[in-house]
Amino acid sequence: MTQSLLSRSAGPLAIVAGALVVVTRVVIMLTTPADIDSLKVFVLSITHAINGVASVVAFAMLVFALVASYDLQAREAGVLGVIGLGAAILGTVFMAGDWWYEAFAVPRLAEVAPEVMDTFASSRLLLGGLTSFALFGIGWALYGIASVRARVFPAAVAWAIVAGGVLSGVPIGVVYLPGSVILGLAFVALGAWWLRSGNARTAREAKGVDS
Repeated sequence: MTQSLLSRSAGPLAIVAGALVVVTRVVIMLTTPADIDSLKVFVLSITHAINGVASVVAFAMLVFALVASYDLQAREAGVLGVIGLGAAILGTVFMAGDWWYEAFAVPRLAEVAPEVMDTFASSRLLLGGLTSFALFGIGWALYGIASVRARVFPAAVAWAIVAGGVLSGVPIGVVYLPGSVILGLAFVALGAWWLRSGNARTAREAKGVDS
């Protein structure tokens, strides 16, 4: 059976998106200071600038990879798959917006009004951030559960999506950052699996046609 362009793109998209998520989260874990005064200086650094933009790209790519991966299991995933897909897209869009704010708005605030950063935890920004985390975690957990039930992806990959989603929804750095790494690695593994299985399937079909 001829694969759609979306299905054929699933492998590369998943690998690129997953790798970007992993790299950007690791950079954050290794470089971001814990105290607010050091953070005000750090957000003006080239490291934060590059990684901030890369984070926005990573989560944008994750949406494309998500849709492409859903195409691989759309029939088997059923109604829960549709719900999980929609919820994960919504959560990822919110999270991409959160990282856009971190990449562009926060550095400007640190330049012109650094004292404002002291009030982040007591402002409406906190509610917005918590909403992004909640939607992201719930969405990806649902999509992972739908993937487990569909039994199209390797079980370990599907369960890793569930675990990564749940952990990524907890708005604590030592939890959501490793959770995002797990989710990213799950997509790298998913992409590699699909490239192997897709190439093998294509070869078998070609052999069948020749014979």
